[in-house]
Parts: sequence; structure tokens; C-alpha cells
Amino acid sequence: MNHRPFEDWLLNEEPLTPRQKLELQAHLQSCADCSALAEVDLALKSVKAASPAEGFAGRFQVRLEAHKAAMRRRNIAGFVILVASVVGGGVWLCWPVLKEILQSPVNLLASWLSYLVSLWASLQAMGEVGSVFFRILPGFIPVYVWLAVLLAGGGWSLVWILSLIKFVKKPQGV
Repeated sequence: MNHRPFEDWLLNEEPLTPRQKLELQAHLQSCADCSALAEVDLALKSVKAASPAEGFAGRFQVRLEAHKAAMRRRNIAGFVILVASVVGGGVWLCWPVLKEILQSPVNLLASWLSYLVSLWASLQAMGEVGSVFFRILPGFIPVYVWLAVLLAGGGWSLVWILSLIKFVKKPQGV
């Protein structure tokens, strides 16, 4: 036998329809488990709730404040340990560079400066090569190829814009 709807009706605080009340009464007469549940529920509803002992709220507030203070101390200690471990790990990982800086900062500065100068010279050389390439390349490619490349690029751009419009369009409400 399925007791589920009857148990729900007994334990919920929602009012029952007249039909549900009749079904529940018929089931309670035939089912000992559900009738025992109804008696226990009725007994629990009729019992007066016990009030807390004198001073309970004050003792609870004191314990709660002590617990909050302990949690604050624990969180601060955890934060200090976390910061110390991160700083220690950073120093440990950077120790070869820090050791070099502490022993000879002039050598390190000179090596960084030479690296930056060589990087700047490389970027300038690549820029010159690109400039020469773009000055010479148009002479080797016929005009109709440039036209086809520009039309293809324009077509792809149009397809991209239309797809963005389609996928970004907000749905209208029903």
C-alpha cells in the first residue's frame, strides 16, 4: 500500500480538501502505521513548547562572542602563515636573481640593458624588412589578384558581421 500521500497530508500544515479529508479518514481506519503517526503528530502539536532556562540567551551570546573571537584569531594566524609562506616561496624561487643583484647589481643592470638594446635593434631590423617587403610586393602581384583578395576579405567580413548580428540578437519576449 502507498502511504506517501497520506503521510504528506498528515505532516504538512496545508489545509486539505474535503475529498482528501475523506480519503485520509478512510485510510487511518485501515492503516495502523498512519493512525499512529496521526496520534503522534496530534500529541506533538498539543504539547506546549518549553521555554529556555533563565540566562540562556546571555550565556549563548557570551559563547557566540568567544567563538567569533577565536575564529578571528584563527583567521588572522592563517593569513599570516599564508603571507609568510608566499613571501618565503617567492624569495626561494627568485634567490638566484636576488643573489646576483646583491653581489653585483651593476653586472645585472648591464646585462639587462644589453638585452633591451639588442631587442630594440632586432625590432628595428624586422620593421625595415617589412617596409621593404611591402614596397616591393605590390609590383609582383597583378591588380586583378589584389582585387580578388580585397573582394574575398570584404565577403568574409560581411559574413562575419551577419553571423554576429544573428547570434548576438536578443530574443524577443513571448
